Amino acid sequence: MAASKTKDPADDDRSDETWIRAPGGETSIRLRSLSHYLDKGGSIVDARLVEDDEGTYSVWVRLGDRPGEFRVNQFQNDRAKTYRDLNLAVATLRNEFGYYGNIGLQTDRRPGG
Repeated sequence: MAASKTKDPADDDRSDETWIRAPGGETSIRLRSLSHYLDKGGSIVDARLVEDDEGTYSVWVRLGDRPGEFRVNQFQNDRAKTYRDLNLAVATLRNEFGYYGNIGLQTDRRPGG
């Protein structure tokens, strides 16, 4: 009797789960998928940090071989990966993603609000 070989889910490419398109046209990528994409030779060509009304930053990237801008989501779910510290968000782009280009900053915060 031949032993059945089980496949490790961590090795599964799951390209159908990589790119997530919201009904409003917004597109995002999970953190694990972005890391996998970069490990396979992909590149980030532009990055933008968006500060919301509460002072948290989300990361948006443009990729070398895909059109459009992608919001970076958390590792295992489809909520935005956010940072309370601007320095940590920049450090993540530099140290974890190897991106050293321009980083745009957009804010939705208004004085007195």
